[in-house]
Amino acid sequence: MYARVLVDTGATSPIESLTYEIPDGLMGRVTAGTCVLVPLGTRQAIGYVISLEEVSEIESTRPIIADIDSPLQITEETIDLARWISMQYLCPLPRVLAGMLPGVMHCKVQAKVILTESHDQHLTPAETRLYERIKSFDAPPTADSLTSGPDKSSIQRALRQLEVKGVARREWHLIAPSGKPRVLKGVRLSDHVMRGSYGGVRLTDKQEQLIELMRGLDREVSIVELTQKHGVSAAVITGLEKKRCLKKVDIITRRAPAFTRVMQGRVDLSDEQQQAVDEITGSMRSGGYTGHMLFGVTASGKTEVYLRCIELALESGKTSLVLLPEIALTTQVMNIFKSRFGENVAVLHSALSAGERFDEWVRIQEGEARVVLGARSAVFAPVTDLGLVIVDEEHEGSYKQDTPPRYNGRDVAIQRAKAAGAVLVLGSATPSIESFSRAKAGGYNLISMLKRIENRPMPQVFVADLREEYTKGAPTIFSGILKQGIQDRLARGEQVILFQNRRAYSTFLLCRDCGFVMRCPNCAVSLKFYASERKMACHHCDYEVAAPTACPKCHSIKIGKFGIGTERVEEEVRKAFPTARVLRMDRDTTARKGSHGSILATFRAGEADILVGTQMIAKGLDFPNVTLVGIISADTSINLPDFRAAERTYQLASQVAGRSGRGTRPGEVVIQTFDPEQYAIKYAVNHDYVGFYNTELEMRRELNYPPFGSLVNIVSRDADERQAKERLDTLVTGLKLARMVDRMGVEIKGPFPAVLAKLRGEFRWHVVLRSSDREKMLSLLGACFDHNPTLRRSLTVDVDPVSML
Repeated sequence: MYARVLVDTGATSPIESLTYEIPDGLMGRVTAGTCVLVPLGTRQAIGYVISLEEVSEIESTRPIIADIDSPLQITEETIDLARWISMQYLCPLPRVLAGMLPGVMHCKVQAKVILTESHDQHLTPAETRLYERIKSFDAPPTADSLTSGPDKSSIQRALRQLEVKGVARREWHLIAPSGKPRVLKGVRLSDHVMRGSYGGVRLTDKQEQLIELMRGLDREVSIVELTQKHGVSAAVITGLEKKRCLKKVDIITRRAPAFTRVMQGRVDLSDEQQQAVDEITGSMRSGGYTGHMLFGVTASGKTEVYLRCIELALESGKTSLVLLPEIALTTQVMNIFKSRFGENVAVLHSALSAGERFDEWVRIQEGEARVVLGARSAVFAPVTDLGLVIVDEEHEGSYKQDTPPRYNGRDVAIQRAKAAGAVLVLGSATPSIESFSRAKAGGYNLISMLKRIENRPMPQVFVADLREEYTKGAPTIFSGILKQGIQDRLARGEQVILFQNRRAYSTFLLCRDCGFVMRCPNCAVSLKFYASERKMACHHCDYEVAAPTACPKCHSIKIGKFGIGTERVEEEVRKAFPTARVLRMDRDTTARKGSHGSILATFRAGEADILVGTQMIAKGLDFPNVTLVGIISADTSINLPDFRAAERTYQLASQVAGRSGRGTRPGEVVIQTFDPEQYAIKYAVNHDYVGFYNTELEMRRELNYPPFGSLVNIVSRDADERQAKERLDTLVTGLKLARMVDRMGVEIKGPFPAVLAKLRGEFRWHVVLRSSDREKMLSLLGACFDHNPTLRRSLTVDVDPVSML
């Protein structure tokens, strides 16, 4: 008997699976979905069995080493979804499967390097350096720790030679997952006590009271619960154990992410909400896949529509999958969902601890949770009987994975709904151009909610022309109208949100005498200045250096801070409004676990007046007391060299504006810009998504950009810039030699330097493919890679990119 096994080799080989023999000792224990330890070349690896075969077409196969007890269940549905992602995003199937499963539940194999006691081999200088380095460790080092760094390839060659010469060998060790069940010590009543007999022993009053408590609970109980919740002393428990009235047991307990209960009664639906619920639930009752686009302005009540539809799914015995773009948004929505559906809700996102992620995944897998809520990777949750799939803020670029497999969570969610015959809901106030175009063409049922709940008005939007403000010599980053608006809100006890989509204090430091700008030595970007820590930092590679007090080049002290980050906004707010209570929410202030929820809870409780933040605060959050939103600079994204720049600018401006006036008091928005005539900003001022869509669509049509054409961005990285470009030259030559490029209508642009021309010490060049026929373009590219697998391994392929930087 043989098994076909998916093994993630870490490479980009087109081989889907490898065939292994099932030894007699594992016969009957290895089935489809089993996690196994297998030999792979000179090393060992973890894999998952996808099928069994009576005979093998491979003449010489190696046996499986062992089966591994894994909490992960790999189903046929899992493999089918992995194959779909592999084909759609040109990513090897083993790598896709590895990316779908939670890392905290993965077993890993680690190699340690052991030196022989003595040797008489001649070693090269490189081998000698490595040998001496290995000797310097107190314990055998791991192979990974030895071969990390920029000279990784040369060290790997030296290590292989040490093995060939018998100077060193590798020992393989199985590393358990970081996520494990939580096991507590507990007790249960002995069998004879359950039958009413104490076995002839005499009990104290407290011991009898504990036995009565255990009978009432009628379950195994942890020692922690007995001592902390019920006030039972350890001596009483130990005494009953010695008298054999209690038996020791291990109890597996679930760790649940903390949440804040939201006290919210059942609300009456608006006419638009009721219409939306009727259309979506009508599809759910009919059965089979149906896609809906829920196009609702901010504060129109989309969340309540989701909740009503989930109620029907639960009543019908179906599960629901809800995707959200931001962890900050997940925290708020989790509170609402758990308050409504209790233990039926499981949450999956990267801010959970390893133990919490493990427990939530197992709860979903075992059917204990019927509503799954989470960020991008939650799309792979092991739900069964899927009846409803919701993608909130479906336009968000954060649904796109930026490491292999480079899938779009929204599109994977659509595929899961289709495969399960479930109802799909894509929700947004500012849908992506592609999704809205598909809805207009009949690909989705378009449901519009164009009024805020209780007919509350949309916020009034004012544009502050920063050109005029600067001619007035404005001393701060706040325009006159924004500053006055903040003062008015503070006087009335209302709250303010200030949005700036850049972290740090300043985007760069510049010497006013010689023009020197401090740049990252590893990336083609300027270093960002952090005033609180007096440091310069790169947001791409985490390089840091102390901020200079004088120009490193000419030693002038005339160093100017240019560009505005959230840290600078916070400082200016505190200067201009010294009595205001200010919070800041960005990646720097939310690094600790629970910090997202803590900041939002503080602001919601009215314990802060002004919230400064990046795109974390731009969408989905509901603060009824916020009546003013200020966008410090709307120009941050509009001038990026990316065809989606205008779309992102409109979406961000509209979404941030939507945080204002969500309560009973009307809201206002101030957009500060140097380009008030830019069409994205003009349409955002008028809350006119359809107008923006029509204008943007015509521009996309002229250039054959999505939704009219599909794109593939292929990036080559190398410390040697010439090598980076030459790989793409080889690719372009191979595509053109296929003599099918023109016939297939595939347009090739490049190679040329990427916008971020250097990143983490490597130069970046890219080629862009564009075609109206996505399948033919992917087929052509896939055939080229099959012909040259070595080339594929050295390139990054991003199908349907959301960013061209």
